[in-house]
Amino acid sequence: MVWPLRLARSCVRITKPRVFVSRRLSSSIPTSSSAAATFSIPEQPIDVPHADANAVQTSQQDVRAQLETEDPVGAQDALERQIRRMRRNMMLDMSGMASTQTRDTSFRPFKMRTQPVEPHQLTLSHLLAATAQMGHAKQHVTRSFEPYLYGYRHGMGVIDVERATLPALRRAIQVVRGITENDGIILIIGTRPNLRPAIRSAIERLGGNGFHVSMDRWLPGVLTNASKLLASATQYSVRSKHSDDDVEEVPNMTKLATQGYRPDLVIVLNPTENGHALREATQCHIPTMGIIDTNVDPRSVTYAIPANDDSPRVAELVIGLLSKAGEDGLRRRRAALEAWEKSQRHQKRKNTSSTSTSTSSSSPSSSSSRGRSSPRPST
Repeated sequence: MVWPLRLARSCVRITKPRVFVSRRLSSSIPTSSSAAATFSIPEQPIDVPHADANAVQTSQQDVRAQLETEDPVGAQDALERQIRRMRRNMMLDMSGMASTQTRDTSFRPFKMRTQPVEPHQLTLSHLLAATAQMGHAKQHVTRSFEPYLYGYRHGMGVIDVERATLPALRRAIQVVRGITENDGIILIIGTRPNLRPAIRSAIERLGGNGFHVSMDRWLPGVLTNASKLLASATQYSVRSKHSDDDVEEVPNMTKLATQGYRPDLVIVLNPTENGHALREATQCHIPTMGIIDTNVDPRSVTYAIPANDDSPRVAELVIGLLSKAGEDGLRRRRAALEAWEKSQRHQKRKNTSSTSTSTSSSSPSSSSSRGRSSPRPST
């Protein structure tokens, strides 16, 4: 049979593979003759960056040595400028890889005392950073404080800072500003040792309108029995001012002690240790303001600020804000007094000018009337 032989021949036959190349691809591939015609070795070497760093450094050292021999002072200045330039470039290159906080933007605990927050800059972040939301255990929370609570977590009360603390603090800022603007006296009470630096800084801002009690405890009777407790101190201060040669009679010490020391507002930073002060202020009809924690009745003060009274940072934040508001009120009072004095001077000047004008206008009329009344001499 013929077809098996043909099949065997087709299996044994080895054929070369055909390569199909399109006309477009074949035209783009350069031939050996065209490549040899276009490629040529450049005469000058190609410049590679930092290829010869040693040679560059050696040349710079030679230039620097020559400059040092010619002008040593100029060489030292040039070296310092180069070092500053390198340092500046390094800081610019690494600024994106490191933190952006500086001495001015970073938080430091003493800043709340030396540089308190302005009243218009107060936010929830300041209160939360000072741990104003932390309260006491659930069994120590008073029933009257429950409207100011946000809830409980792990058996601890959490104060609602957004709806309770922040509005109360803003209202207290307005009260203090209004009292100092009307030349009122503010008494700050804080009997804990860690509150004394903040209280002293606040008194420095309030000036003559601020007093403080920062000793170990409040002396009972300072407000209700001032005629007995403060008579000796007032007598000593008055007699130290009056010399023996003065003819002026020394005033009555009891009357001066009773009338002279009557604050317009009492701010208590730790109400739990100063219950006597709150009772005396209430008996004397003096408004009170205090930091009220979850274990204190908010009705014990006139202006309650729900916050954590055990944290010194909360006390520094609150007293710093109130002292800044008092300083703003004093500034407004001084501006109002200056404006009033300026208006009084302007009114006085206006009255003086009108009086002089009326006098000058009346003098010619009188002279003319005298001229008309006098008889003319006969000729």
